[in-house]
Amino acid sequence: MSTPNNPSFFSPLKADRKVVILWSSIILLITLKIYEGDQHFFVKHWGHLWEQGPLLDWMKWLYHHLASLLLFAIIPILIIKGFFKESVKEYGVQLGDWKFGLKATLITFIIMPFPVYLSSQNPEHLEFYPLTTMATESPKLFLLWGLTYLPHYIGWELFFRGYIGFGVKKYNGAFAAIAVQTLLTTLMHIGKPEGETWGAVVGGIYLGLLTFRTRSVLWAILFHFYLGMLNSYFCG
Repeated sequence: MSTPNNPSFFSPLKADRKVVILWSSIILLITLKIYEGDQHFFVKHWGHLWEQGPLLDWMKWLYHHLASLLLFAIIPILIIKGFFKESVKEYGVQLGDWKFGLKATLITFIIMPFPVYLSSQNPEHLEFYPLTTMATESPKLFLLWGLTYLPHYIGWELFFRGYIGFGVKKYNGAFAAIAVQTLLTTLMHIGKPEGETWGAVVGGIYLGLLTFRTRSVLWAILFHFYLGMLNSYFCG
Protein backbone atom coordinates (compact mmCIF):
# COMPACT_ATOMS: atom_id res chain seq x y z
CA MET A 1 0.00 0.00 0.00
CA SER A 2 1.43 3.36 -1.03
CA THR A 3 1.46 6.51 1.11
CA PRO A 4 2.69 10.08 0.38
CA ASN A 5 5.94 9.25 2.20
CA ASN A 6 6.19 5.76 0.77
CA PRO A 7 4.87 5.82 -2.83
CA SER A 8 4.45 2.66 -4.85
CA PHE A 9 7.17 1.60 -7.29
CA PHE A 10 5.03 2.64 -10.30
CA SER A 11 3.78 5.96 -8.91
CA PRO A 12 6.18 8.07 -11.04
CA LEU A 13 4.56 6.61 -14.17
CA LYS A 14 1.13 8.00 -13.33
CA ALA A 15 0.33 10.87 -15.67
CA ASP A 16 -2.32 12.31 -17.95
CA ARG A 17 -3.41 9.75 -20.58
CA LYS A 18 -2.32 11.97 -23.48
CA VAL A 19 1.10 12.55 -21.91
CA VAL A 20 1.60 8.79 -21.52
CA ILE A 21 0.61 8.15 -25.14
CA LEU A 22 2.77 11.03 -26.41
CA TRP A 23 5.96 9.95 -24.70
CA SER A 24 5.41 6.23 -25.18
CA SER A 25 4.92 6.75 -28.91
CA ILE A 26 7.98 9.02 -29.15
CA ILE A 27 10.21 6.38 -27.56
CA LEU A 28 8.72 3.55 -29.61
CA LEU A 29 8.80 5.33 -32.98
CA ILE A 30 12.36 6.62 -32.59
CA THR A 31 13.60 3.15 -31.62
CA LEU A 32 11.80 1.58 -34.59
CA LYS A 33 13.30 4.20 -36.88
CA ILE A 34 16.84 3.63 -35.63
CA TYR A 35 16.65 -0.12 -36.24
CA GLU A 36 13.85 -1.31 -38.52
CA GLY A 37 13.52 2.02 -40.35
CA ASP A 38 17.21 2.38 -41.17
CA GLN A 39 18.95 1.72 -44.47
CA HIS A 40 21.10 -0.98 -42.84
CA PHE A 41 17.95 -3.00 -42.12
CA PHE A 42 17.10 -2.87 -45.83
CA VAL A 43 20.59 -3.99 -46.89
CA LYS A 44 20.56 -6.85 -44.38
CA HIS A 45 17.24 -8.26 -45.56
CA TRP A 46 16.94 -7.22 -49.22
CA GLY A 47 20.38 -5.99 -50.27
CA HIS A 48 21.12 -9.28 -52.03
CA LEU A 49 18.55 -8.39 -54.69
CA TRP A 50 20.84 -5.65 -56.08
CA GLU A 51 24.49 -5.49 -56.98
CA GLN A 52 26.71 -3.32 -54.82
CA GLY A 53 26.70 0.18 -56.28
CA PRO A 54 24.71 3.38 -56.79
CA LEU A 55 21.39 1.61 -57.48
CA LEU A 56 21.55 -0.28 -54.18
CA ASP A 57 22.44 3.00 -52.46
CA TRP A 58 19.37 4.60 -54.03
CA MET A 59 17.04 1.76 -52.98
CA LYS A 60 18.27 1.53 -49.40
CA TRP A 61 17.86 5.26 -48.92
CA LEU A 62 14.43 5.20 -50.54
CA TYR A 63 13.46 2.62 -47.91
CA HIS A 64 14.96 4.84 -45.21
CA HIS A 65 13.00 7.88 -46.44
CA LEU A 66 9.67 6.06 -46.75
CA ALA A 67 10.18 4.64 -43.26
CA SER A 68 10.55 8.22 -42.01
CA LEU A 69 7.26 9.14 -43.64
CA LEU A 70 5.46 6.16 -42.09
CA LEU A 71 6.93 6.26 -38.59
CA PHE A 72 7.35 10.02 -38.18
CA ALA A 73 4.33 11.39 -40.08
CA ILE A 74 1.57 8.90 -40.85
CA ILE A 75 1.55 7.13 -37.46
CA PRO A 76 1.72 10.37 -35.40
CA ILE A 77 -1.16 11.80 -37.44
CA LEU A 78 -3.19 8.66 -36.71
CA ILE A 79 -2.38 9.04 -33.01
CA ILE A 80 -3.40 12.70 -33.01
CA LYS A 81 -6.68 11.94 -34.74
CA GLY A 82 -7.46 8.56 -33.21
CA PHE A 83 -6.23 8.79 -29.61
CA PHE A 84 -5.87 12.50 -28.84
CA LYS A 85 -9.04 13.38 -30.76
CA GLU A 86 -7.37 16.63 -31.76
CA SER A 87 -6.86 18.52 -35.00
CA VAL A 88 -3.53 18.09 -36.77
CA LYS A 89 -3.49 21.89 -37.10
CA GLU A 90 -2.61 22.03 -33.41
CA TYR A 91 0.59 20.18 -34.30
CA GLY A 92 1.63 22.45 -37.14
CA VAL A 93 -0.01 20.66 -40.07
CA GLN A 94 -1.31 23.84 -41.65
CA LEU A 95 -0.11 26.82 -43.68
CA GLY A 96 0.13 29.01 -40.59
CA ASP A 97 1.58 32.50 -40.82
CA TRP A 98 2.60 32.06 -44.44
CA LYS A 99 3.79 35.65 -44.89
CA PHE A 100 6.42 35.32 -42.17
CA GLY A 101 7.23 31.77 -43.23
CA LEU A 102 7.75 32.79 -46.84
CA LYS A 103 10.05 35.69 -45.89
CA ALA A 104 12.14 33.50 -43.59
CA THR A 105 12.36 30.79 -46.26
CA LEU A 106 13.48 33.19 -48.99
CA ILE A 107 16.19 34.63 -46.75
CA THR A 108 17.55 31.21 -45.82
CA PHE A 109 17.38 30.08 -49.47
CA ILE A 110 19.76 32.93 -50.30
CA ILE A 111 22.10 32.41 -47.34
CA MET A 112 22.39 28.62 -47.06
CA PRO A 113 24.26 27.79 -50.31
CA PHE A 114 27.43 29.38 -48.88
CA PRO A 115 27.83 27.30 -45.68
CA VAL A 116 26.60 24.15 -47.46
CA TYR A 117 29.21 24.61 -50.19
CA LEU A 118 31.95 25.07 -47.59
CA SER A 119 30.89 21.93 -45.72
CA SER A 120 30.89 19.98 -48.99
CA GLN A 121 34.64 20.61 -49.26
CA ASN A 122 35.28 18.78 -45.99
CA PRO A 123 36.79 15.31 -46.67
CA GLU A 124 34.89 13.85 -43.70
CA HIS A 125 31.66 15.16 -45.20
CA LEU A 126 32.45 13.74 -48.64
CA GLU A 127 32.95 10.27 -47.13
CA PHE A 128 29.23 10.26 -46.27
CA TYR A 129 27.69 12.27 -49.12
CA PRO A 130 26.23 12.08 -51.69
CA LEU A 131 24.05 9.24 -50.44
CA THR A 132 24.05 7.85 -53.98
CA THR A 133 26.15 9.05 -56.90
CA MET A 134 23.21 8.37 -59.24
CA ALA A 135 21.45 11.43 -57.82
CA THR A 136 23.75 13.83 -59.67
CA GLU A 137 24.28 11.90 -62.90
CA SER A 138 21.66 13.95 -64.76
CA PRO A 139 19.05 16.66 -64.09
CA LYS A 140 16.24 14.09 -64.41
CA LEU A 141 17.81 11.76 -61.86
CA PHE A 142 18.42 14.72 -59.56
CA LEU A 143 14.72 15.64 -59.70
CA LEU A 144 13.76 12.00 -59.15
CA TRP A 145 16.12 11.88 -56.19
CA GLY A 146 14.30 14.92 -54.79
CA LEU A 147 11.01 13.03 -54.96
CA THR A 148 12.51 10.09 -53.07
CA TYR A 149 14.20 12.40 -50.55
CA LEU A 150 11.16 14.59 -49.73
CA PRO A 151 9.24 11.94 -47.72
CA HIS A 152 12.08 11.85 -45.20
CA TYR A 153 11.89 15.57 -44.54
CA ILE A 154 8.11 15.55 -44.31
CA GLY A 155 8.29 12.83 -41.68
CA TRP A 156 11.27 14.28 -39.84
CA GLU A 157 9.88 17.80 -39.42
CA LEU A 158 6.31 16.73 -38.70
CA PHE A 159 7.59 14.42 -35.97
CA PHE A 160 10.27 16.48 -34.25
CA ARG A 161 9.02 20.03 -34.82
CA GLY A 162 5.30 19.21 -34.97
CA TYR A 163 4.36 16.13 -32.95
CA ILE A 164 7.10 16.48 -30.33
CA GLY A 165 7.43 20.26 -30.49
CA PHE A 166 3.77 21.17 -30.09
CA GLY A 167 3.07 18.11 -27.95
CA VAL A 168 5.73 18.95 -25.36
CA LYS A 169 4.93 22.68 -25.54
CA LYS A 170 1.35 21.97 -24.51
CA TYR A 171 2.44 20.40 -21.22
CA ASN A 172 5.91 21.81 -20.51
CA GLY A 173 6.19 25.11 -22.37
CA ALA A 174 7.99 26.33 -25.48
CA PHE A 175 11.53 26.38 -24.05
CA ALA A 176 11.36 22.75 -22.95
CA ALA A 177 9.81 21.79 -26.28
CA ILE A 178 12.61 23.38 -28.31
CA ALA A 179 15.24 21.90 -25.98
CA VAL A 180 13.79 18.38 -26.23
CA GLN A 181 13.39 18.30 -30.00
CA THR A 182 16.86 19.84 -30.48
CA LEU A 183 18.40 17.24 -28.17
CA LEU A 184 16.66 14.38 -29.97
CA THR A 185 17.49 15.55 -33.51
CA THR A 186 21.12 16.12 -32.49
CA LEU A 187 21.38 12.61 -31.05
CA MET A 188 19.82 11.23 -34.23
CA HIS A 189 22.76 12.74 -36.17
CA ILE A 190 25.38 10.79 -34.24
CA GLY A 191 27.44 8.79 -36.72
CA LYS A 192 27.29 11.51 -39.35
CA PRO A 193 30.10 14.10 -39.87
CA GLU A 194 30.74 16.13 -36.73
CA GLY A 195 30.02 19.42 -38.49
CA GLU A 196 26.57 18.18 -39.47
CA THR A 197 25.85 17.14 -35.89
CA TRP A 198 26.74 20.61 -34.63
CA GLY A 199 24.59 21.99 -37.43
CA ALA A 200 21.69 19.94 -36.04
CA VAL A 201 22.02 21.87 -32.78
CA VAL A 202 21.74 25.25 -34.50
CA GLY A 203 19.10 23.95 -36.92
CA GLY A 204 17.04 22.43 -34.12
CA ILE A 205 16.81 25.75 -32.30
CA TYR A 206 16.12 27.77 -35.46
CA LEU A 207 13.51 25.40 -36.87
CA GLY A 208 11.85 25.08 -33.48
CA LEU A 209 11.51 28.86 -33.25
CA LEU A 210 10.37 29.10 -36.88
CA THR A 211 7.72 26.42 -36.38
CA PHE A 212 6.32 28.03 -33.24
CA ARG A 213 6.38 31.49 -34.85
CA THR A 214 4.51 30.36 -37.96
CA ARG A 215 2.48 27.64 -36.18
CA SER A 216 3.36 25.40 -39.14
CA VAL A 217 5.87 22.64 -39.94
CA LEU A 218 5.69 23.48 -43.66
CA TRP A 219 8.48 26.05 -43.53
CA ALA A 220 10.79 23.74 -41.62
CA ILE A 221 10.15 21.04 -44.24
CA LEU A 222 10.99 23.43 -47.09
CA PHE A 223 14.16 24.62 -45.35
CA HIS A 224 15.41 21.13 -44.50
CA PHE A 225 14.58 19.70 -47.92
CA TYR A 226 16.35 22.59 -49.66
CA LEU A 227 19.38 22.03 -47.42
CA GLY A 228 19.46 18.32 -48.26
CA MET A 229 19.20 18.90 -52.01
CA LEU A 230 21.90 21.58 -51.91
CA ASN A 231 24.15 19.15 -50.06
CA SER A 232 23.47 16.40 -52.62
CA TYR A 233 24.29 18.78 -55.47
CA PHE A 234 27.51 20.21 -54.05
CA CYS A 235 28.83 16.87 -52.79
CA GLY A 236 27.98 15.21 -56.10
